[in-house]
Formats: sequence, C-alpha cells, structure tokens
Amino acid sequence: MKALIAAAAVAALAVAGSANAAELLTNGTFDQGNTGFQSQYIYAATHDLYPEGTYDVITNPQADHNLFSAFDDHTPGADSGLMMVINGSGTADKTVWSQGTQQNPLIGAANTAYTFSFWLASVYPSSPANLNLWINGAKLDGVNFAAQGGQTGVWRNFTYSGVSGAAGISNIVLTNNNLEPSGNDFALDDMSLSGVAAGVPEPATWGLMITGFGGMGAMLRSNRRRTAATAA
Repeated sequence: MKALIAAAAVAALAVAGSANAAELLTNGTFDQGNTGFQSQYIYAATHDLYPEGTYDVITNPQADHNLFSAFDDHTPGADSGLMMVINGSGTADKTVWSQGTQQNPLIGAANTAYTFSFWLASVYPSSPANLNLWINGAKLDGVNFAAQGGQTGVWRNFTYSGVSGAAGISNIVLTNNNLEPSGNDFALDDMSLSGVAAGVPEPATWGLMITGFGGMGAMLRSNRRRTAATAA
C-alpha cells in the first residue's frame, strides 16, 4: 500500500511538471515566416543569399543560392515546410537568431528548470557553422553546436538544459563562431524552449493531486474497515 501511495505521488508530480512545461517560443518552426524572432543578419526578402550576413525563411535553400543544396525542412509534410536559411557572417558575435527581451522575458520566474533545443543542418558542405548559445546576454563557455561537415541536409538536434537564476530568462541568442567567408552556410528549424518552475504546480494540477490523494485515503479507510470486520 505504501508503494501504491508513493506511485500516486510520483504520478501527480509528473502531471504537475507536464502541465507547466509549455512551449515558450513564438514561431519556433518558422511556419509563420519571418516573424516572432530577431536577427542582426539582413533579411533577404528577394531570396538572394549571395551576400554574407543574410538570411531567409524558405522551403528550399537552393532557391536562395544556386550552390546551396536542395532539401526539406526538418519536419517535411508536418507543417508549412519553412526553415531559416543563413549565409554566415564574418562579424564575431553577430546575432543569428534570438527571442525575448527584458520587457518581455521568455521565463519570468526565478529558479526555473528549462530546456532549449533546435535542429541545425549545413546547406553547403564546406566550413560548417559552429554556433554559440547566449542566455541573458552572457555567452555560455564551452557550449557549441556544430553543423554536419562535408554533407548537406543532415539535420542535427541540439539540446541544452539548465536552471534560470533569480531574474529568469529574458532572452536566448544564437551566434556563429565560424567567421569564414567561404562555406559557413546553414539552416535552422524547430526551435523550442520549455520551462518548469520548481515546486509550483498550476491550480488545476493541485486539484488533480488533491483528488488523487483523496482517493488513496478513501481506499485506505475502506481497507481498515474490512480488516476490522474480519477480525471481529
């Protein structure tokens, strides 16, 4: 019986976590086009990615540059097929993609466990991109995400998990550590951020937990009555 109670508690806490772990990014799949995120790169509205430091949101990288490979986004058929395609800049620490501001933070609560993930692919085989992650304006040392070299259209998934500080998370930024002018061309897709405030279930989750424990209490009382009747 104690094991059953413990299992119920674990299940209730799992429900609490899942209830809070909602998607926090806007347009992480790029299905809505060039909106919901920020970049210091120049948007190529005419689908011309020959200049360095430019990007587009498109279904086929080759439509932006005849030397880029033609391939689908990370989830072909599941959405609009759009991805962010980038011609890497030679300027250090230039923001490729970012979301969130101090006025509109991604996570406002302190001490929130979070997971950030995205998919990365090379659109040109040489000199693959090597991305850096920034949280609240600080570059994370030793955190690098390298695209596949020598092969294009290979989507790699990268995930970083941590716990926010007292200020939560105001913004997340990706920059490119590769500054080579030749090659250094890549695509991003299916960006995601989820966060769970430690020990703070939502009201609806509290209701589920209380109901679950109430049911367990009723079961215990019923078992005691049956035991007493048998003993009599």
